[in-house]
Formats: sequence, C-alpha cells, structure tokens
Amino acid sequence: MKFVVLGKYSTQGLAGFVKNPSDNRQEAAKKITEAAGGKLIEMMTLRGAYDFIAIIEGSDFETMAGMKMLMQSTGTIEDMNIMEAVDFNKAAEKAAKAASSYRPVGK
Repeated sequence: MKFVVLGKYSTQGLAGFVKNPSDNRQEAAKKITEAAGGKLIEMMTLRGAYDFIAIIEGSDFETMAGMKMLMQSTGTIEDMNIMEAVDFNKAAEKAAKAASSYRPVGK
C-alpha cells in the first residue's frame, strides 16, 4: 500500500533545525519507516501550509498511525496527515453495487 504523508514541524522541531541545520530528516524518516516494515520512496521539504511530504510504501494504515503517534509524541512534529492511495475504479465498483440499496434524502 502507498501512503502520502503531509507534516508540519512544531516550534520545538524548528528550533532543532536552527541548532543543527545539517540534520538529515530524510535519513531519520527512512530509518523509522524501515523499522516499521515499510519503505520511504520520497521525501521533500515544502513551501506552504505543510513543511514536508513523504511517499511511503507500508503494510497497513495502523502501522502508519503508530509511526505518527511516535513522531508526534516527541514534540518535534506538530501535525501529520496520512492519506492512503486507493484504486478509484474499485471504489466506484463498490458504489455501483450499493447504489440500488441507497435512498437519497427526501425520496
């Protein structure tokens, strides 16, 4: 399964960069991902609402949620959003299958 992770560093995390500007967070992300049984495909620093994006191959959402818990519990990450890549056609197949059982509001 592929996951897209968007994250923001906390004030504490940003202070860590100021203290050690050469800290390699991609290497740190690679190590935690591998320890959880996954693979870091790509990680980039961003301009905008989020500080970084990571593309990760992982076994399940619960593993990703555990990684989020660990990283946010250190105080260096303020917010992480984990999005799971899905097969849109398979989702549409499930919607088509359920369509005959659904009654819209007011009908």
